[in-house]
Amino acid sequence: MVNIKISLIFCCYNVSKYLDMVYHLLNKQPYRNIEVIFVEDCSTDDTKEKLFALVDDPRMTIIENNHNLGLSASRNVGLKHATGDYVGFPDPDDMFDVNWLVEVSKIIQTYQPQVIVTGMREDYELNNKLQYSKEVLSEYSGFIHEKDDMLKAIVNLESVFLFGFANNKFYKTSLLKDKGLTYKQLALKEDFEFNIRLFYHVDNIYILNKPYYFYKKRNNNSLTNKFVKEYFTLHIDTLCDFKNFLENKYFLSKQAESLIVNRFFRYFLSAIERNHNVASNLMPKEQLEWIRDILLNEKYTYFFENIDLLDGKLKYIRVLIKYKKVYYFYFLGKVINHIKNKFPILFSKIRGNR
Repeated sequence: MVNIKISLIFCCYNVSKYLDMVYHLLNKQPYRNIEVIFVEDCSTDDTKEKLFALVDDPRMTIIENNHNLGLSASRNVGLKHATGDYVGFPDPDDMFDVNWLVEVSKIIQTYQPQVIVTGMREDYELNNKLQYSKEVLSEYSGFIHEKDDMLKAIVNLESVFLFGFANNKFYKTSLLKDKGLTYKQLALKEDFEFNIRLFYHVDNIYILNKPYYFYKKRNNNSLTNKFVKEYFTLHIDTLCDFKNFLENKYFLSKQAESLIVNRFFRYFLSAIERNHNVASNLMPKEQLEWIRDILLNEKYTYFFENIDLLDGKLKYIRVLIKYKKVYYFYFLGKVINHIKNKFPILFSKIRGNR
């Protein structure tokens, strides 16, 4: 495969202040055979005007949605127009290494993997100032195609939160189009849900284990700070989909089972904390009832029967789970919520120290 063309789809909604940065980064890329598609999703700021003022490159196209479609549908619009051999979906408010596409093109030239997964660097910003950075890398690296190795690599990627994202990956375009794979419109977890469906058809990957994608976590736009009513349901539904995927295509290894159980209770605690947000409109009595309903729900029996698999910080809540300590969970969520709101960087460090 020579002269590989790489498509980059940027879904743009109210990202005007980041466009200069990403546009100049694209122009500085040493790898030139790229196709850049900006999907403008009816922004309420001057994103549209900024795009038309900036874009002056035959490799770059602006597509305007007739009405606001949201992230998933906008990605699907971009994918429909993509003509590259591989396609990626970086976010316009993130950044990436200037040599990222050069490295990716070399990998494609040698291996033609179905998916390329890149390591990340998480940049935590508060009031537009960088507070600290953290590299997120896998234990695995290189071309992976043996079935046992694929299982181990996928579980490890998800354990460090590299599996679920779309923005740190390049997909073989023909695979997506031949299988009719598109993004579903969800309030959360659309990347994770998409990757689970995709990976049923994936038999090989390449892990570029370098922090080439810079994921910007900002206090003013992160979903961490937004209340989504369906947060717990969407997270657990996709977690169960991930469990079913592993069981159906591979098998549920002990490492996978431990990961899934720990992830369930991580989401449980996070949902309790989020219910303390003013935007939830939940009174204390309603929050307590929600906790009680989850603890007693037979749908989650599998997770409650496997609390011995909890490790790290989560192992300390085993007794609360075992004895259904509703009030303790309520107050624990309140403490976490206070730390997140008053000391966001400390919260990010504690949360990130998995």
